Amino acid sequence: MTTIPASTLMATSEGVRTRTVSWTDPARARFHLRDRDGYEQLRAIARGVAAPPPVAALLGMSIDRVERGRVVFSIVADEMHENPMGTMHGGVIATLVDSAMGCAVASRLPAGTSYTTLELKTNYVRAVVQTTGALYAEGRVVHLGRRIATTEATVKDEHGTLYAHASSTCLISGPPSKGPVS
Repeated sequence: MTTIPASTLMATSEGVRTRTVSWTDPARARFHLRDRDGYEQLRAIARGVAAPPPVAALLGMSIDRVERGRVVFSIVADEMHENPMGTMHGGVIATLVDSAMGCAVASRLPAGTSYTTLELKTNYVRAVVQTTGALYAEGRVVHLGRRIATTEATVKDEHGTLYAHASSTCLISGPPSKGPVS
């Protein structure tokens, strides 16, 4: 078996595709949305009034629905998402569910409050291929406490076929304190 060096593969232009990704400075979007609660921030992004985060532009994700405690993201399976086996890379699906679940939490948070994912578990039940088409990740808040939130999500196609399901735990943090912490 002959191994072709990666440098040789990169030097050929046969089959090469290019993609240009443009995005808005995320710090500007955060600044313009800073006084809105999470629900209003997400609605502004979904309506196109505020720019989505750069990762959404990079992967081709969009927010399709925003309710308090429930957010639906979508993505269209594309060859740019493929792993060497020709299926969508699991990390893309993990990003999709993490976004849906985290934004479901954010939709319930007041202005000046944020969250971060502490734990993420994703179960893949069916391979996603380029012909799968659009996928929808629905994230829902299961529990929202003062410091901890738990969420769940499903990933389905337009026919309702399940491709993955997930759960996560998020840490909620308020605005920075204005004085020394004792």
